[in-house]
Amino acid sequence: MTAIGLRYLTKYAAATNLARQRAEWPPHFGRVFMAMAAAHFETGAEARLRSALEWIETAPPPAVYASEAFERSEVRAYVPVNDEAKAIADRARQERSFPRVRPHQDSIYFIWHESAPGEIRQAIEDLCARVTRVGHSMSAVQMWVLGEDDEPAPNWLPARGVTEIRMRVTGPGTLRSLEEAFNGAGIARYDELSDALAAARGKEKARLKRELQAEFPEGRPVSRRPQLVNWHGYSRAGGSEAGADTVDGPFEEDFVVLEKVEGPALGIESTLQLTEALRNACMRAAGSAPPEWISGHEPTGAPTRHPHLALFPLPYVGFEHSDGHVMGLGIAIPCVLPHDGLSRDEQLRTFLGPLFFDPESGEEREIHLGRKGVWHWRLDIEKRERPPQTLQRMSWTKPSRTWASVTPVVLHHHPKKREGDVERIVREAFVSALLPEPQQVAVRPVSRVTGAGHVKELPPFNEGGKNLCRYQTHVVARFASPVRGPVLVGRGRFRGYGLFKPISDQEAEEWAS
Repeated sequence: MTAIGLRYLTKYAAATNLARQRAEWPPHFGRVFMAMAAAHFETGAEARLRSALEWIETAPPPAVYASEAFERSEVRAYVPVNDEAKAIADRARQERSFPRVRPHQDSIYFIWHESAPGEIRQAIEDLCARVTRVGHSMSAVQMWVLGEDDEPAPNWLPARGVTEIRMRVTGPGTLRSLEEAFNGAGIARYDELSDALAAARGKEKARLKRELQAEFPEGRPVSRRPQLVNWHGYSRAGGSEAGADTVDGPFEEDFVVLEKVEGPALGIESTLQLTEALRNACMRAAGSAPPEWISGHEPTGAPTRHPHLALFPLPYVGFEHSDGHVMGLGIAIPCVLPHDGLSRDEQLRTFLGPLFFDPESGEEREIHLGRKGVWHWRLDIEKRERPPQTLQRMSWTKPSRTWASVTPVVLHHHPKKREGDVERIVREAFVSALLPEPQQVAVRPVSRVTGAGHVKELPPFNEGGKNLCRYQTHVVARFASPVRGPVLVGRGRFRGYGLFKPISDQEAEEWAS
């Protein structure tokens, strides 16, 4: 095995995530690699050190050991803006924040199962000795290579499929891209020509001036901010219920998350108006003949008998001060689409793609929903490194044996007055939704999920005809095996009613009692 240790000398880490809203923890190995590459470029760029970096970038993503961390109060400062002319004219200052965390243990470790060759291992040790910070300059660090007997057991493992977090990692070509961003050769060439021009006279001076202008018409080149494009999922070691017996629902777990960027605050009671507006947008994007998996109707106009596009709110629920306001919307796509002469990717690209991307230019589109003069929302595809938990897919799909409704389940038919009939119909609703029948079911008028509220807070679901059942109830369901979400149950499941969230057994027991 090969393992690198990293100790925060100030006892805290200052490195913001890509959304620049909170501190990045655990630190991504991609960030550590950038620090090692910077040390390489800034100390002579020796060939043997480059070989060590190339060995690391082609190795699989490392396992990680990192303790939990306290998020510290955010430090805010005002710094000059990048536009020097504006700064001089306006004495402009730009607010910057520096989120920090204080880990319970000041050292973390990156672990590869592969053993580095002797000369590569020595070069990695030399590189580590040259790294002084990772992330912000406030994050002073010490790095070293661990002995083979000192390697700790990781608590974050690279994983596929359902994962808790995603971290930036390296891949073949990472070093070359960082080198291009650093632009050391261009900067050195500019300085060489400038020095020669300063010492030249006569025709030679004129020639060098023309050469400098031709090669660098925009002046001295600068180092660009490096960008890492490789990501990998990580899960806690031994911390997931997911396993061989996990049951998949009818929808892809990788559902589309839309972040509300602009618009009035709307609560969970606005579920129907939001999903109706989003469905209209999906239908427009699909063109004059939307397929059955989008429209929910057969060519004859009859309701489809197969799963189709499900639209649902992503409300702020499940936390102590949750108030149920909707932070975004989800689009769940059925796992199985009818062929219709097109592959799955071709169908998604043809019928749903125009909602998100311009068919001509390929540029991303903003999504606008609402009624003119009444309300308006602007949404974007959520693509932040670590969005709020409400907008993380794992919050709605993590395999669990116990699930609780966030929006009420609408029953398929009216229950009789005899005891247990509501529970019976709820069990049938799970089966109708192509999910396992729960081992245990508990129903209540109030959701177990904090912030979701009472069934009466949502208007009756009357889609499909006035004579259909409108009975709504909140539910906690316990299954024999973990079920992977998104879990949507009941008559309103394609329009955001009957949305469930995974909860712990203890939460379910407290609610049922």
